[in-house]
Amino acid sequence: MKLSALFLATSFSAVLLASALVASPPSRKCVNIYYDQSKDSSYWMGRTYSIFVQNLMGHFPEFQQIVSPVESYRSGQIDQCAATIYIGSYFDNPLPREFLEDFQKTSTQVAWLGYNIWQLPPEAQERTFGFRYLHLSTLDKENLTASGEPTFFKDVLYKGETFWKYGKFSKGPSPEFVSAFEMSLVELSEESFETQIIASARHNGTKEEAPYILRKENRFYVADVPFTFMHEADRYLVFADVLFDILKEKPRHDGKYAFLRIEDIHPLVPISYLYSVTNTLTKHQVPINISLIPIFFDPRGEFSRDNSQEFVTMTQVPEFMQFIKESLDQNANMIWHGSTHQYLRQKNPHSGVSGDDFEFWDAINGRPLAEDSSEFVLDRLDAGFYDLEKAGIYPEIWLTPHYQASPLDYFIFARVFPWNVGRAIYFNHTVKAPAPLSPRALWYDKKNANEAAQKRRSDYFKQFEVSIESDKWSGQMFPYEIYGDVYGQRLIPENLGNSQPTENNHVVQPRSVREMIADAKRNLVLRDAWASFFYHAQLLNTDADGGRGRYPGDPAELEYLLVELKKLGYQFIDIKKFIQQNEQTIRPEPIYLSGDK
Repeated sequence: MKLSALFLATSFSAVLLASALVASPPSRKCVNIYYDQSKDSSYWMGRTYSIFVQNLMGHFPEFQQIVSPVESYRSGQIDQCAATIYIGSYFDNPLPREFLEDFQKTSTQVAWLGYNIWQLPPEAQERTFGFRYLHLSTLDKENLTASGEPTFFKDVLYKGETFWKYGKFSKGPSPEFVSAFEMSLVELSEESFETQIIASARHNGTKEEAPYILRKENRFYVADVPFTFMHEADRYLVFADVLFDILKEKPRHDGKYAFLRIEDIHPLVPISYLYSVTNTLTKHQVPINISLIPIFFDPRGEFSRDNSQEFVTMTQVPEFMQFIKESLDQNANMIWHGSTHQYLRQKNPHSGVSGDDFEFWDAINGRPLAEDSSEFVLDRLDAGFYDLEKAGIYPEIWLTPHYQASPLDYFIFARVFPWNVGRAIYFNHTVKAPAPLSPRALWYDKKNANEAAQKRRSDYFKQFEVSIESDKWSGQMFPYEIYGDVYGQRLIPENLGNSQPTENNHVVQPRSVREMIADAKRNLVLRDAWASFFYHAQLLNTDADGGRGRYPGDPAELEYLLVELKKLGYQFIDIKKFIQQNEQTIRPEPIYLSGDK
């Protein structure tokens, strides 16, 4: 299992690196990203949202990112870059006069998200966008759904598909309806011939429609900040696609990529299930990708095993190693999925068993581990690498257990592995980092399987100083590959989640393969979007044992998923070839302009 499909941005945060100043226009194509800092010293979400935009910009590595609070804007800065994105997240945050003036007159590509559009006078709104701002929408408690939920502008209609905002009652003695119900309602001007409605929002109670994303020539407006309550069918994906238009960029690749990884594979996973899965993949000509946990550890005796199997490395189990060898002979790709995928000898928070618990995150308290440090992280990686190297396996892709770790950990993962896969969480933070070494100098690979490389990594990462500015953290998923998030991680996306039979304290809601297929179909209208997901071999169990099978070892659900995705036109790619083709592609280091609170 992984971080739940729903990312609540109202309980998350982001990353802030070292500040820099730009005295003159950058030498390469750039994008300005402005956010609301506000005078409220406790306000963290503005920077969080700018992080989300930065991470999406990682799909466009040709652009130099220049990030700053909008309050620090100086006249002419918009015209220095090919594109500018302003995220209005703090209600009525006073905007600099120079920013408002430059936004109206620039010939560069500009986008305004969310609040504060009313700070443009009505006549300026009409001239700039072809509309007049009316008011913010509210939660409709009169028109309820059949299940008794309030209604709002929930659906977002885009390119013939319907995306939708999250909305659900919280659990507990005093449930509240949790949703991103608020958006700006605008009225098109009578002479708004040049204004194009790119996406519309539809009220799920009254069925009224309102403009959601509009464009007039080089100017775009998004009626809310599309990063709250992110999920696999969210309107966030619409913005991620419109970003191509804002930047005037074309798709990076032809066709629709699909990527499947077999999840949480450790030495004690039933061998028959593993063969059933790989035989199914081979039958349908789908590349084999195995998320490998090299060391199994069950310190509390929670797993059904022999007494001698509390701590088992992959090389100690001949049948498992034979399976790995046969998979490698079929050109399987091994993804390094933590060293033990659990934490010490305690529950964190579930059972303490490999594959079940968090390894680099305090899941009980929702924060980085108390002993988090470069030494702690590298010690765990060294332990896992010892067994991988012993087996002759040198993974090129890292998968953070349950996707969650500290900023320091992510910075390390970004520099010791060429690629990562999945989602990530983000904090507001600052970092002081040493000068970068050559790209391969820190990698865990065959060339660096020695004590000299181990010492080089240790000495290098001891120089990192990461300060977390807020205890709030935020998660993000991606529809397409990212050539560098704010940590520097190159990320293969995971945007369809997984088949999840039951809800538990780690998973917000169950998920079926039919929902996964529906999301993949919806995503066909998105440029460069993948169909990327993971599947647990344990799901071949029967329903009574927490699986999806009609009998033990039944791969029917997995087979159905593969067939239906292929029918939609997705192509399961060889991830090794993808990595080789994109070995050098990475975004430039962002430039951060400081602002005063």
